Amino acid sequence: MCECIRVNNLGKFKTEILHRQRGFSMVELIIAMALGLFLMAALVQILLSGKQAFSSVNHLSRIQENGRIATSMLVGDLKRAGYMGGNSDIPNIFGSAGQTAAAISCATGDTSWGRMVTQRVVGLNDTNAGYACITNASYLRGDILTVRYASPWVSGALAAGQMYLRSSLFEGKIFAGADQALGGNLVLDQPQSVHDLVAHSYYVGNSGRTCSGLPVPSLFRARLNINGQPLVEELLPGVEHLQVQYGVGGQYINADAVADWSQVVTARFWLLIRSECPETGFTDASTYTLGDQIYITNDSFPRQLYSSVVMLRN
Repeated sequence: MCECIRVNNLGKFKTEILHRQRGFSMVELIIAMALGLFLMAALVQILLSGKQAFSSVNHLSRIQENGRIATSMLVGDLKRAGYMGGNSDIPNIFGSAGQTAAAISCATGDTSWGRMVTQRVVGLNDTNAGYACITNASYLRGDILTVRYASPWVSGALAAGQMYLRSSLFEGKIFAGADQALGGNLVLDQPQSVHDLVAHSYYVGNSGRTCSGLPVPSLFRARLNINGQPLVEELLPGVEHLQVQYGVGGQYINADAVADWSQVVTARFWLLIRSECPETGFTDASTYTLGDQIYITNDSFPRQLYSSVVMLRN
């Protein structure tokens, strides 16, 4: 009898265990799945927000870095414009290569562009007309700014085809490196030094690259190569616009209004820098004023406008 009771109790105990282990009901499963999906959606949103925030910070950092570098380049060149190794009689600089007459041109097949030493600064207003070294394929928009000077550093070994200036206070000679020892390239006055001849033309061009199917603009520069001829190089991506005005007679005017470039005493420039790629969820519908240009945007590129004024060397 007692044995039967124990067996019956054991059966009830097993039945209770089985009842407790029957699992989740359909309602409980639905609630659990709903909670899981909610948490997953929240996690995805956090990840997407973090990615977007990182992208925004990265774009801003690149814009600021490129803006500082581009501004520094132009300011540095404008401050050096017209420096010819300490020479005070630039119109009478001669030598075997000699100087060429000032002109708003940039030929590709010779060294004339770099030897226009009396023209320390010159510009083009929203065009590349006359500048064969800056082709229509590379030029995109904005002004072209050209500066010329002798390098502040003293040259060591001279490259055969490169243009140099040997200068003292009252005497100067322009020559190719291979002709440095010719009598007509010697300077009698002391002290004297030999400098690289520098010519730079800055402009905005198409980099040839795209991001999200859209072209990426860049800051370009034409400079003298080892043969003294113009060579175009890309400097910084994301530079979208360049405008320059020149201080003459107490006012700022555009390049096409400058009658005598030797009368320019200051230069004021604007650089509009944007990100290389569009930013998801961002819209720039701003109006930017750059000198005589009103530039209206309506896209997803973050931008910053940089400006500076530089006093030119007398």
